[in-house]
Amino acid sequence: MRALRGARLFDGTRTVSTPVAVLDGATIVSVGVEPPPGVEIVDLGDVTLLPGLVDAHQLLVFDGNGTLEEQVAGRTDDELRERARGNAQRALAAGITTIRDLGDRGFVTLALRCDPVLPTILAAGPPLTADGGHCWFLGGCCTDAAALRDAVAERARCGCDVVKIMVTGGALTPAHPMWVSQFTAEEVALVVAAAHDAGLPVAAHCHGIEGTIQALDAGVDTIEHCSFFASEGRSERDDGVIDRIVASGTPISATCGVLPDAVPPPFVQANRAVIDDALAAIHQRGGTVVVGTDAGVGPGKPHDVLPYAAANLAALGLDGAQVLTAMTATAARVCGVGDRKGRLAPGFDADLLAVSGDPIVDAGALREVRGVWRGGRAVSVDP
Repeated sequence: MRALRGARLFDGTRTVSTPVAVLDGATIVSVGVEPPPGVEIVDLGDVTLLPGLVDAHQLLVFDGNGTLEEQVAGRTDDELRERARGNAQRALAAGITTIRDLGDRGFVTLALRCDPVLPTILAAGPPLTADGGHCWFLGGCCTDAAALRDAVAERARCGCDVVKIMVTGGALTPAHPMWVSQFTAEEVALVVAAAHDAGLPVAAHCHGIEGTIQALDAGVDTIEHCSFFASEGRSERDDGVIDRIVASGTPISATCGVLPDAVPPPFVQANRAVIDDALAAIHQRGGTVVVGTDAGVGPGKPHDVLPYAAANLAALGLDGAQVLTAMTATAARVCGVGDRKGRLAPGFDADLLAVSGDPIVDAGALREVRGVWRGGRAVSVDP
């Protein structure tokens, strides 16, 4: 056993007065108490210890260069797997110890899940989409109900952790508008029922209000993006839908986090205020909002961008502790691993992050990484 001591310790829900975590191999054995005699103590100095961060929505096979189709066109599955490996390593060095990957090609990310030097990866494989629909080039096209049922069964056979369905179109695949639903309500419900029968949660890509309602009716497990698009190029706050989201308890994986010098696409710039207003209302009414960065879709979203999302959550009305909880304990629960990730607590995986300063009072401290541990193993972090 060994103990890590910082100046402060946030356990995923609160600050602990004795800032010590005792590890036994890959597991945490105690937090907030002095270690037993004889245990090696590593004093990290003026740092805050907290759980490793959880990104609820990444795309590890993308590198941000060119359109989404261009990023994978002409690449072999082996090449995409190695790109995904490098992107995951970059995320881990930033303290992101758990990633939900919501779109690959050829199920390539599944092979990375047992690698102890990478973050924990929860993989969806190719997302289910309409023929020629959003991200069709990843290979998840389904033309009818039978194809959707077969696609869910295939993901269960392959051992996927989650099923991703593109309920609406997406801005980065222009053939299907992002505010238009790609499937009928019956088809979305079929996917959710089949996935749940197989023991798999469903993450629903929803930009349009109509698609969000379909996803809620079907009982999806998370809504990705939730951009409230009602018509061409325009988001509209819909309080009825907001109330339904909150009442259902369906978590929102909000697309936050971007490099400060990045220029967002025009549709994002034009609608950001309305989207943020709706997300803030969801939080204020008791709903659950976590961060899914969509890392990989463009140059402003590298795979270590999650710490920048802390400022976005603060702008929605979350206080400093709530921001950290949303990026650790709550995100882990939303991704289905809240019994072992996202907390510094006995019996949990020894995934830890040490940052300079106090991220509760300064969100920028999350970018001042001084140490990362994945399964109790120290990760090399560039100065």
